[in-house]
Amino acid sequence: MKTKNKVILLILSVFLFIGIVNVSAISVGSETGTSDTGSKIITDTATLSITGVVSGDQLMAYKILDAFYNQTTDVITYEFTDDFQEFLKQSSTYQKLKVDDLYSYSSGNINTGSTLSNSDIDKLARAYAGYIKSHSVSGTQMNVSGTTASATLQAGSYLVLPTATSRIYAVMVGNLDFSASGNSWVINNEEIVAKVSDAAISKSIGEEGYDSGSYSIGDDIPFIINGSVPQYPINATNKVYTITDTLSEGLDFNGVSSVIIKDGDVTLTTASDGKVTNASGEEVAVISIDGRKMTITFNVNYVDSTTITINYTARLNDNAGLGANGGNSNNATLTYSNDPYGTGSSTTVPEEGDGQVTVLLYGLEIYKYAADGNAALEGAEFTIYKDAELQQAIGVVSTNASGIAQYKGLAAGTYYVKETKAPTGYRLDGSIISAKIGPGEGSLENADTEGYYRLEVSNEKVGLLPVTGGIGTVIITLIGLVIVASAVYFFFIYRKKKENQES
Repeated sequence: MKTKNKVILLILSVFLFIGIVNVSAISVGSETGTSDTGSKIITDTATLSITGVVSGDQLMAYKILDAFYNQTTDVITYEFTDDFQEFLKQSSTYQKLKVDDLYSYSSGNINTGSTLSNSDIDKLARAYAGYIKSHSVSGTQMNVSGTTASATLQAGSYLVLPTATSRIYAVMVGNLDFSASGNSWVINNEEIVAKVSDAAISKSIGEEGYDSGSYSIGDDIPFIINGSVPQYPINATNKVYTITDTLSEGLDFNGVSSVIIKDGDVTLTTASDGKVTNASGEEVAVISIDGRKMTITFNVNYVDSTTITINYTARLNDNAGLGANGGNSNNATLTYSNDPYGTGSSTTVPEEGDGQVTVLLYGLEIYKYAADGNAALEGAEFTIYKDAELQQAIGVVSTNASGIAQYKGLAAGTYYVKETKAPTGYRLDGSIISAKIGPGEGSLENADTEGYYRLEVSNEKVGLLPVTGGIGTVIITLIGLVIVASAVYFFFIYRKKKENQES
């Protein structure tokens, strides 16, 4: 019967082994063990795989334990690698750690679970992760295919850390070890479920879920930013989480007082100096506004939930552009640490809905012309209203020498136009004209200038009656004039005859 020493029982109790890959005699190299000088380092390999990764992630496996085999006694022993021993020497906490000390550690399911796991084995692995980052320890690059990262490695134990990723990984420890099967040793593959937490940001305009909205110049526009807050490992040393919002030239922030931040469903308190605190008085974030850039820096140690909501308003100004390509897009980005034990960070790229929204506004162009000949008329004045009852005036415009009057900066919708001053020599048109602007059915035609919608209005000259009925109308009019003239003539004849009779 094969014999196994205490260390074998220890390792088997700490790590989870799955997937038999081969049954054979153990292969060894030339390196000799120190705890068992009759043993040689094992060169047999198996596959360490990490599931739940995403394309583009890069992960590295760092060896913690070497496995040695004594062919005479048929015993497997484990020893810390040289790099791990150097880490232990400089650690006040783990300086005296021995291989068999692991027997007293609770693994806390080291190869799956929350990034917030705080078991003894997790604490040790995190401490070594920090050492790796600061001492350039060599590792083995894992290959990523689909949602799995894998590497073929020699027998032993490995710490897995990301080297490039958009996600937040906690430390993962996997073991490529042997188990006894009859009269043979069997090396096993190891599969680790990635311990990850994601960060993300989205921005809406007006209401939740909208990436564009139409407004008028002078409007205070509501914006909503939603952020997913990652759960950093408890002893992580790098926990950056900063949201930056940049407005276009057509928008101005309404100041810190307009900013409302929620931690989950809890509304935080924002002071005039931009400091944001929770009910316990802890500083959760700091808001700073510089021109058209707002930066909110969070202390995630005091963020209780995994979601942050930011509501604020900005005013649309005269610099805003018109039309769908007016340039009134504005962006929110998230910069967060994706390297909990180092210095690395990642910044999101804004796209429509995922951090980027667009403010749309339009203009009304009125063309005034003479009804007889279509000549452009200068000097016509129009008042533009929001309502058909003409109670909410927006502005007044006058036509230039080309017969054009323009009003810039209206939200899509229907407006009401009334002529309040006619061009010289022309009759005032007192009718109320509805004008629908913006994309959609029933809108006015686009003017030559993008973003303006064109309304055309004619005027009649003073003193002329409209001739709209053809020759028949002219004849009737002449007959009427003859009748009136005859009546006047007979009136004077009658009056003179009466005067003669009285005299």
